[in-house]
Amino acid sequence: MLYLQITTCPETSCGLPAEIVDRFVLQSTDGPIEHVKTHCLGRHIFTMATERLQPVERVAPTERRGRAGRVRS
Repeated sequence: MLYLQITTCPETSCGLPAEIVDRFVLQSTDGPIEHVKTHCLGRHIFTMATERLQPVERVAPTERRGRAGRVRS
């Protein structure tokens, strides 16, 4: 089973969700370092060490409805 892996776009002015499309290990003088390749909804593409990944801001389902502009009586 495949799982969608999501992070936040590393581009400081973007902040959109980004999918992790690849994971691989590169050797360094300090030992192997895991890297990822990401593609965000704004079409930014990054390859970076996993330690630089930003967590995704999660929104509770009840908060989503309020943000969508629901009309309150």
